[in-house]
Amino acid sequence: HARSAIAFDLLRRTLELSGYEVMLVRNFTDIDDKIINKALKENKSIQELSSIYIESYTRDLNALNVKQPSLEPKASEYLDAMVHMIETLLEKNFAYRVSNGDIYLDTSKDKDYGSLSMHNSSVEFSRIGLVQEKRLEQDFVLWKSYKGDNDVGFDSPLGKGRPGWHIECSSMVFETLALANAPYQIDIHAGGADLLFPHHENEACQTRCAFGV
Repeated sequence: HARSAIAFDLLRRTLELSGYEVMLVRNFTDIDDKIINKALKENKSIQELSSIYIESYTRDLNALNVKQPSLEPKASEYLDAMVHMIETLLEKNFAYRVSNGDIYLDTSKDKDYGSLSMHNSSVEFSRIGLVQEKRLEQDFVLWKSYKGDNDVGFDSPLGKGRPGWHIECSSMVFETLALANAPYQIDIHAGGADLLFPHHENEACQTRCAFGV
């Protein structure tokens, strides 16, 4: 984590020294399966648990002289934006709901799916796993319906539940970086190479489908 933060900090400083004004957004996906499971085990809220790690991470980056970002949105603060983006995908027929209430992105509707990571066969998508009622193995979850006491859910027009990991990032980018005269604006999307697939691939897919970019 420190390596990636330092790399992005060096890029930012280089751009600023070259005369560019840089707005750097570093988000925290604090609605996550691992966080939820640990929070339930320790009888804490996800916000309470994630804040411990966010504070520790920030202290470490300060010690490394990494500059503070312009904004640090948290997924838990942008639920309305995520719901709106999922509603847009449903309205445009890029997403579908299965019987248990979960909502998936229909990757067959995106002709460019796989172009970022160059994953182009069903074998390569096996890490996502096959879920009953999914149309394609690579279809990914946008909204997870509330499953009961061992889960966390938020009331929304989509029903009680929580967003999938990938939709959190795209929604926060839209809310923090979109310009008044453009539906979606970002110059550089940085992230670890280990997230290229499926995370960045799925981010790119749902963004194309929702915003036409």
